[in-house]
Amino acid sequence: RQVLGWREFIRGIYQFKGDDQMKRNYWQHTGKLTESWYEASTGILPLDDSINTVLEDGYNHHIPRLMVISNLMNLCEIDPKEIYRWFMEMYIDSSEWVMVPNVFGMATYSDGGLMSTKPYTCGSNYFLKMSNYKKGEWCDIVDGLYWRFIEKNRSFYQSNPRLSLQATFLDRLSPERKERIFSKAENFISKHTA
Repeated sequence: RQVLGWREFIRGIYQFKGDDQMKRNYWQHTGKLTESWYEASTGILPLDDSINTVLEDGYNHHIPRLMVISNLMNLCEIDPKEIYRWFMEMYIDSSEWVMVPNVFGMATYSDGGLMSTKPYTCGSNYFLKMSNYKKGEWCDIVDGLYWRFIEKNRSFYQSNPRLSLQATFLDRLSPERKERIFSKAENFISKHTA
């Protein structure tokens, strides 16, 4: 993909694997988005800021799309078709041949690895390192979503050499922290998904 160029790679994936990608739901996610994902009212500052940028401009950079918006939708167990619909509705540059591989392949890994070798997931530490955001209540929610996702998919993470350390890090969380952040994650999911 580095020789041909990213656009050509994505176009090829869409032409040869796009129909198959759209039929897959590797994680078996069934959640639906609530209005908060359209109104930028989730309470997670980086997510709401990213959504506000889309509301204002119909666009944002690849990193907020991948590592903030779709990451958190995936961690919240949103159905990949629902995620795809949101991206198609919200972006001025949305096109099926671009969004299918990016959402079903890269953003959610719902195709089970037809396009990439691992899901793109992260906790709040990534947001803090890559931005000017300060630690806040939102960090516990994001971390709870992240570690909860790893817990639910432990066997996948343990079997993937690029991700196996995450299961080890999960086991190092104190029981008190784990209980606190998982509870916040569950509350967030119940409030912001249907």
